[in-house]
Order: sequence, then structure tokens, then C-alpha cells
Amino acid sequence: MAKKKTLVVLIASILGAILYRMGGWGKPFRSWQRDWLIPPLAYGLLYYLKPPINLVGWLMILPAIILTGLALTTYLDSIFGYDNFYAHGFLCGLGAFPMVWYGSVWWIILVRAILLALFMGGLNWLVHKYKIKYSDWIEELGRGFAIIITITMLCI
Repeated sequence: MAKKKTLVVLIASILGAILYRMGGWGKPFRSWQRDWLIPPLAYGLLYYLKPPINLVGWLMILPAIILTGLALTTYLDSIFGYDNFYAHGFLCGLGAFPMVWYGSVWWIILVRAILLALFMGGLNWLVHKYKIKYSDWIEELGRGFAIIITITMLCI
């Protein structure tokens, strides 16, 4: 069973990477494909790995999807004057806050948000500092993969 769950997590993470890239690619794709398909994938994976034990846990999926989807719609350039991927990653992680009522520990949600912030911001910094080819591919695939793979932390 553990091998099956590991494979499901890996496939879901790859799908998340593809969806994030599609959302940033442009025609024929749209950004909503990233913003509103990744959150159900992430929380669907969480429910697969650790089903909620009560009705409140089941009900928390909708606010978590909405908050994470809203976080995915912005890089906060209107606030910072540039695309701030550190803040973007942090907000994507905080979108899971309703999972506290699902049974996830609040400080693990915070640690995940910090890890996503450091990863997304750090990846952006690295690919631009070293002028890496195909940086948009690397960044967007990495961000989408990270959002999904780190959802497993909420099972702790």
C-alpha cells in the first residue's frame, strides 16, 4: 500500500507541475488552469492520504481550495512592485490554514508555507542569477511540483 501511495503522490506532483506550467504558458492555455485545478488536486491528494475523521474536516476542503486558488492568482507585484515569489510561495502555503480543523497541525502548515516561500523565491533567484536557459520552465514546473509534494506534510 505504501508503494501505491508513493506512486500516487509522485504522479499528482508531476500533474501539479504540468498544470502550473500550462497556467504560465499562455495560448492555448489559461492561467485559471493553474489557479483553480492545482488546489483540488492538492487537497484531493491530502484526502486520499489521510481521510478526515469528522464532517468539519470534509467541509474544510472548500475554503482551502479557495484560499490556495486565490494565492495562485497573484505574484503580489501590485504590492511589492515586482513579482515576489517568496510572498507567493508563503501565501500558497497559508492557503492550507483551514486544514487545522481537518486535523493538520497549525505549525506544520506554517513550516510548509515557509518552505514553499524559500523554495519558490530561491528558485527564482537562482535561475536569474545564473541566467539559466528555460528559466520559466524550470521555475513553473518546480513551483507546481512543490505545492503538491509538500501537501504530504499535512498528514503529520
